[in-house]
Amino acid sequence: MTFDPQDRSMSRARGQVMYRYRPHQTFDHVGGYVAQVRAYGRDDAYQGPVIDRDYLVDEAMRLVRRWRAEGRLVGGVDPGSDRAPEFPQDGGVAHQHYEVVIPGKVFCQVWPRVVRCASCGLVWDASDPQPGVDDWPPRCPRSQCGNLAGNRQLQFVMVHQCGEVRAMRPPRECRSCHRTQFSLNDRASRFMDFRWECLGCGQPAPVQDFCRQACPWTEKRMAPMVHTASSAYVGHGVTLVMPPTEDFARLARTPAFVVATIGRWLGECTKDEADRVLRGVGTPAGDPEILETIRELEATGDPDLVARAEKLRRRFFPLDLDELGRRVEKVLGYDPLTDDRGPALAHNLAVYQQALGLSRLTLDDLDKQAASAGRAARYATYRPTLRRAGLDPGATAVAGDFPITYLAYGYSRAGWGPREADLVAYKGRADRGQQITTLLYANPTETEALVFALDADRVERWLTGNGLVDEQGLRAAGGVKRWFASKLDPYDGQRPQWDPDHEPLPGDPERAPLSLFRLLHSCAHQMLRALAVDSGFSETALSEYLFPYELAFAIHPNGGSEFTIGGLRTVLEQNLDEVVDRAVDNATCLYDPNCMEANRGVDHGCLHLPETACQSWNRFLSRWELFGSPFGDLRGYWSPDFDGP
Repeated sequence: MTFDPQDRSMSRARGQVMYRYRPHQTFDHVGGYVAQVRAYGRDDAYQGPVIDRDYLVDEAMRLVRRWRAEGRLVGGVDPGSDRAPEFPQDGGVAHQHYEVVIPGKVFCQVWPRVVRCASCGLVWDASDPQPGVDDWPPRCPRSQCGNLAGNRQLQFVMVHQCGEVRAMRPPRECRSCHRTQFSLNDRASRFMDFRWECLGCGQPAPVQDFCRQACPWTEKRMAPMVHTASSAYVGHGVTLVMPPTEDFARLARTPAFVVATIGRWLGECTKDEADRVLRGVGTPAGDPEILETIRELEATGDPDLVARAEKLRRRFFPLDLDELGRRVEKVLGYDPLTDDRGPALAHNLAVYQQALGLSRLTLDDLDKQAASAGRAARYATYRPTLRRAGLDPGATAVAGDFPITYLAYGYSRAGWGPREADLVAYKGRADRGQQITTLLYANPTETEALVFALDADRVERWLTGNGLVDEQGLRAAGGVKRWFASKLDPYDGQRPQWDPDHEPLPGDPERAPLSLFRLLHSCAHQMLRALAVDSGFSETALSEYLFPYELAFAIHPNGGSEFTIGGLRTVLEQNLDEVVDRAVDNATCLYDPNCMEANRGVDHGCLHLPETACQSWNRFLSRWELFGSPFGDLRGYWSPDFDGP
């Protein structure tokens, strides 16, 4: 990844660029000045996997749709206005107005070009410098000054919720003496107390600017910020795990894929049977007498005889697509091939099933590879430690060659979410000569991931022990995973559609699944925070990925900074027990007791992670689910009360 020739000394990996140098974002250049990224250029030399373009566009459109839905009723705007106005509307040919670009070059310019003289304090708007010709910062233009040494760009910008950004410029003229030369008095600790001061008469003027776009926000005053402030530019993107290649996407659109994937997850077929359905292997005629025996055993209703019938059927009458489809429909209550929920559910399930197919290092592998008695003794502590934390030792593993794609789809200013600001699209030409479209920037890569799963039995004890669900309801649903799956929106993948600001009351059907999602999400944050201490990775260099349908999650390097493959494997091999114990023991927050009592135990002193690490904007989190409510109405998942036999 290279910057344009004007930058001379700039060179960054694509992952760093996608997180830190987005189009229209300002940054402190290594050359000693402030610059703004103008655009990305396509990486024509990219030879990695070809991710399905339709899948990436669908993911972006879904996120834009969600931004619009959550921002529909926001205050301070014209009623019914759009919170993502620059993006194509759903329907029709909207899909065609997106273009996916894998960046290879970054083009930037010196900006803002507002400079302050180190001698007389004059603030002026300088012209665009010519590389290698003009001094930067330039000489003071005042005839009685002319200073060059120590002049600096102003570090401040003016931003608005609609996405507009402007340089902080002085007034055109003094209202008192009508002169046009001003200095900036920024000695106060608050922006609201900054003042422009006329260099002629000393008359002060407020530091202010107003949005000049035709936006629906009723408050037009722009907010002054340091250009590197976290809300001056908030890049929005999503990490997609196991993104489908073009070949896999074609397979995923077939009826066999939908039925086989769901059937395997439901336990209606084995992996081999699912593979046979995918290959289109038909059912042999079989022996009619054996078939009659099977039907007689099934008709008895006796569990043991029915199980025996199932074994005979699988041995002599391998499943075909039609039979497996009937079984899946019976369990789901709808036809997965005619109902849109079927393909959506199959896609979400396939992500985890693909992860299981990667090269993995499991605890069983560690036991076999133990190089010494001391190492074997250390590994023997892993399983009890994981069980105490309510994690399934059998599902714990490091997955290698873990494919991820970071997809950048827009940004906001003066706010992080749809209730605070508009989502702004990246607009431009993907290639020279093409029409202007909405651009999506993708960074496909492979890394490693540490995978964990909650212990389903402990989850069941926690749900029933807290009165969130009764045992009969879980049994009727076919277990806790199937019960939870029935409460999730299959179109939404890993992000729940619940209102993050609405807390369901006892008896509300949303209360139990929301609480379970918070448990899974909070556990992932605790583990990521613990890994950041014991793995050598920083919190900004790690990301979570949730598999709600499997009550599982993965933690992986996100590519936002340079990382070394093997770091998470080292954790598994050397100190996994310390990481897990740290997560379980880290029960307090700097802001307790207020945080625990008033915020459900969530703020930046405990569960909050950097925006690069959490894909749900630090929502749907709570230490109550992990450690218990301070009011005693909810017992924590990590309470000894829920230890198994």
